[in-house]
Amino acid sequence: MPAAAANAFLAQRLLFLAQRTRLRWARRPARWAKSAIRGVAPAASCIKITTMRRLVLLLTLLGSLRATAQQTDSVRLLIDSTLRVMEQHAYNSSRINWAALRDSVARKAAGARSDADAAPALFWAFDQLQDKHGWITIADSTHYNTAVHREQRTLSAGIKAALQKGPYIYNGRVAGRYAYISIHFFMGQTEAAMNAYAQRLQDSLCKNVDARTKGIIIDLRLNGGGNSFPMYQGIVNVLGNRDFGASVDGRGRVQDDNRIRNNRVVLHGNHNDSIVLRLERMCRDLSALPVAVLISPASGSSAEQLAIAFTSRPRTVLIGERTAGYVTGNNGFELPGAGNGIVVAESLTRNTKGKLFTEDVRPGIEVTGGDDFTDRTKDAKIRAAVKWLEGQRSGGR
Repeated sequence: MPAAAANAFLAQRLLFLAQRTRLRWARRPARWAKSAIRGVAPAASCIKITTMRRLVLLLTLLGSLRATAQQTDSVRLLIDSTLRVMEQHAYNSSRINWAALRDSVARKAAGARSDADAAPALFWAFDQLQDKHGWITIADSTHYNTAVHREQRTLSAGIKAALQKGPYIYNGRVAGRYAYISIHFFMGQTEAAMNAYAQRLQDSLCKNVDARTKGIIIDLRLNGGGNSFPMYQGIVNVLGNRDFGASVDGRGRVQDDNRIRNNRVVLHGNHNDSIVLRLERMCRDLSALPVAVLISPASGSSAEQLAIAFTSRPRTVLIGERTAGYVTGNNGFELPGAGNGIVVAESLTRNTKGKLFTEDVRPGIEVTGGDDFTDRTKDAKIRAAVKWLEGQRSGGR
């Protein structure tokens, strides 16, 4: 993909990704999950210095105090709140000297009297997180780190053509014995919207399931991200009631165990609240059938989380090409001020086999290109899926 096209694709995807891609959720339908943050004074330190250094330090402190005094209470609260979220939630937080970072932000934001004045300093602080998946919005200006390394991916002509048509749930039967469904990105945040989308997925799958169905093909090739929870719920009878691994923070601590129970996905919020997604109707249990999951360089964020979940499922294979490389679980927070908020990469996912996914998701069967969403019989990845599924029927692996 040419650099300009890759950058445009990246920018579009970053703007459309949901606040989180693991089994947590933002309770509010707004862009940010509200976080109760209070300002905290930076820690002070004392050192032994010469008389001249004491004078220099005194003059520096006086200048800093004069600049700080010019800041409004709302700006100070915004700065303290933003840095607190970063320190407490960013995946790379443990690698940062927070005392030094706070001092740098204080200097850069000296004299800031509005959110817009403070934005450059906060954007600089965000860049220190080395976060390629999150972003920050201050005073109607959205910023993401353009300097952090992002490996370019090449999209096939078939993927590009299908993406241009917009989101669509492709579904049908393949070889008469296998139910096929594609899962596209979804951005809804309300309980009603999530349940409705999950039901659409389930209905689209189930109309292609009958007594002859011997396997499932789940297509994530056109899924650039979004809200993963209704995606899980929409194919809950394929995933099955089992554990799928855990979300792990930058210090190696388990934040959440990812699991499905009683055919329901439970979303945990930032305020000890939760939502249980539900399907009004569902076809038979498909959790014992073999499943082929198709992935591509356009599969990102939530699609990658869903692919990772399938790596913990028995009788499942990933087919295609390595994914976009946005595997972190994100968390979104509302910040003080109108429309201000931040989304930070908070965790990585470890499957039940102990594998921690740090970069992207790789296929078990690699098939490059050959994507055809107009004629499934000509699609190279679908043909590979059928071949693998046929092997499962004959007892092979």
